[in-house]
Amino acid sequence: MAISWFCQWDAKDGGKPVLDAHDHQGLVALIRGCPRLVAGHIMTPVHAHDPHYAADLHNSPALVLQLEFAEIADLEHALKPHGYLQALAHEDLLPSLADATVSHHAMLTRRYPVAEAADEFANGRLSYMVEYEGPARDANAWHLFYVTGHPPLLAKFPGIRRIEIYTPALVISALPFGVRNTMQRNKTVWDNPEAMNAAMASPVRAALRKDFHRFPEFEGAATHYPFRTVSVRGERYRPRD
Repeated sequence: MAISWFCQWDAKDGGKPVLDAHDHQGLVALIRGCPRLVAGHIMTPVHAHDPHYAADLHNSPALVLQLEFAEIADLEHALKPHGYLQALAHEDLLPSLADATVSHHAMLTRRYPVAEAADEFANGRLSYMVEYEGPARDANAWHLFYVTGHPPLLAKFPGIRRIEIYTPALVISALPFGVRNTMQRNKTVWDNPEAMNAAMASPVRAALRKDFHRFPEFEGAATHYPFRTVSVRGERYRPRD
């Protein structure tokens, strides 16, 4: 099972940082050269409409980075002291996000089938990221309910290209960033904002909302943010079945 490392840049003190084009280009070059990487996804805010979470879209992170590795050891190699990803902590790497708060965590990656999958490296796609802060009263019961019922509903969305669900993994890191306490993330992918908007206007969205109200008891926020995604192949990329 692949492991995904998420690193997130959030506004602080009422700021509204925006990753500029120069910093974005530098980040793409950095990620492309990461040793043992399978794939990297650079996600920046884009406008799209979810009728149940419209207010969330105004508080989106400035940047979410998802790096996928085949093994935990590969990720920890990049996170160790003097490891490759220590470059993310350098002040001169992303000056446009100098005023952001950075946090990170690692998660196991579960993928689910969709009717019309597409090349994950087609840039400009829309990734809709959901984060459940938690905790749940019974974590195993919560995850069991979620993965049993939610992916089949998500797969019914018109135009959906990808479904991934992430659960926490313990990874050792020497990065000077705070660690996020997140119970679960998930990602759904569409070709563009218009495709997501059409999906959110379908009856599937109402069915998912109904399923949400049946979730086992949990605490914390459930945030929903759309992102424009630029994806790069890592040196360990292999085509998937």
